[in-house]
Amino acid sequence: MGRRTTAAVAVLAGALVVATGCGSTNGETAPPSSTSDKTAATAALWDPCTQITNETLRQVGVDPSTRSDTIAGVEKVEGWKLCSWKDKPTRSNYSLGVWSTTHTIDESKKDANNIDFTDVSIAGRDGVQFRRADDRNDEVCYLSFPSNRQTIEISIYKSFSTKKLEDDRGPCVIAAVAAEILVPTFPK
Repeated sequence: MGRRTTAAVAVLAGALVVATGCGSTNGETAPPSSTSDKTAATAALWDPCTQITNETLRQVGVDPSTRSDTIAGVEKVEGWKLCSWKDKPTRSNYSLGVWSTTHTIDESKKDANNIDFTDVSIAGRDGVQFRRADDRNDEVCYLSFPSNRQTIEISIYKSFSTKKLEDDRGPCVIAAVAAEILVPTFPK
């Protein structure tokens, strides 16, 4: 496992540990089901792996054959559904993740590991953009949107490489371009 992969796994695992310890109390974006039945709430989440078409993925600029539906190698993390793709199968420039979660944007804002929140409006949907506090090299960006009693996030993880990447756009630029195409596919 390379340094970049190890760092990404650590960031994802940390985000999951913090987020799964929280419950929705503010009412801003309620989970899809009772918080007392987290398994049912997770099952009710919108599934990016089945709801985003290969055609849409190609428009976004990722290769559908690179799909992964695990979070840091773990399947079925309570409160989350994830699908991710890379821009190409080998020597990728970045990976794109689309997450649905029972956790709210306010919960993300309360997590000290998340920083630099900025309001955004993309494809007619209001949301927030943020980064991870430990991302010192500007390699990670999240866009988060409330959606049908859940939150849907888009993440970009730039690949770590000792060589110059072919795609030198910043992660938030890539995320915003992808969101223009993806956000209309999200439930309202």
